[in-house]
Amino acid sequence: MAVLTNLVLLLLHVAVASLALAEDPPSPSTLQETCAHTLFPKLCVDHLSLMPESHSADAHHIAELAIRAAASTASSTSTYIDNTLEAAVNDSTWQQCLNDCAESYIDAVEQLDDSTGAMESNKYPDVKRFVAAAVADVETCEEGCKHALFPEKTKVAEMNEVVKNLCAVVQALVDRLHN
Repeated sequence: MAVLTNLVLLLLHVAVASLALAEDPPSPSTLQETCAHTLFPKLCVDHLSLMPESHSADAHHIAELAIRAAASTASSTSTYIDNTLEAAVNDSTWQQCLNDCAESYIDAVEQLDDSTGAMESNKYPDVKRFVAAAVADVETCEEGCKHALFPEKTKVAEMNEVVKNLCAVVQALVDRLHN
């Protein structure tokens, strides 16, 4: 009986020691802590928490995921603008605005795609430059539609704001990595 008790105690000790040596699960606060250093922490957490890998990511990977979120949102905005353009009535101001936005968003998505490659190579100044160019493209869209009146104008303006704010999140995260 003593041998069985010792064996059980030994197995219990090994099990407890194994648990103690096992890696702790990633802290759910890492994403929140990293996003807290941006101008838009809630937006950062809301978009990145949809990506399962964000919950175990380090600061560099969180910045990569933020670029992906910005690019995805820009791509969705581009699709929305294209679909709106297809449904446009014969209003030259409206069509011109949407055409300009469509072109601007093609450029913005390309810039964000380029920033992904730069981020993977730790070329932080290039990331910042590409993201700034994407923001400029979105601002070009906004400027071109400033005087146009069309039913989807508010929706396009809201989508532009989200893309710009996600780009600001990327810039803040990259600043922390680069400095």
